[in-house]
Amino acid sequence: MKNNFRKIGFVSTLALMAFASNAGEQRTFEAKVTVKNAFELEKQSDLLFGTIRAKADTTGTDTATLVIPADTGKAASVTSTDITKAEISILEAGAPAQFKISGVVPFATLTITDPVETNIVLSGGNPNAAGFTMDTFTYYIETGALSQQDVTGNQIQVDDKGEALFNIGATLKTTTGGTANYLDGSYSGTFTIEVSY
Repeated sequence: MKNNFRKIGFVSTLALMAFASNAGEQRTFEAKVTVKNAFELEKQSDLLFGTIRAKADTTGTDTATLVIPADTGKAASVTSTDITKAEISILEAGAPAQFKISGVVPFATLTITDPVETNIVLSGGNPNAAGFTMDTFTYYIETGALSQQDVTGNQIQVDDKGEALFNIGATLKTTTGGTANYLDGSYSGTFTIEVSY
């Protein structure tokens, strides 16, 4: 008799467990994600080559160059293949361009694409006047995951807030073969910098 009660109790327990495991509720839900590949790249200041005295080689191929380093702690430098024919002298110092990156994934690494060589010409002046070219771009990290150092491999890493501040330096070079030399006035040109994941 005792064994029968045990068997009945065991069967009852199994039946309750089976009933409990079959009881349930179902609900549907959505899965969502927002993609934000865009970020902010803001110009803080333009690239300035300062005020200079310039002479072009209008009959030959000699050139003079002015280098504005991306690192503001370094001085600008001038060189010439023949100073008697092509020359640049600094009257007032220039400064590198500066850009701010924000809205990036923390500690992400971004790649800088060099601008193409750009002509610097006399604004609204004689089209025959000598001009300049601008190339050989360099970069310096002011703030980011790493700070106060040159950018290597054109890659820059942002900080824990997804931000970085960097400078752009470049080389200004005199042109050759023009019919007129440099005239007093403002020379300018535009370039495009690209930063991407």
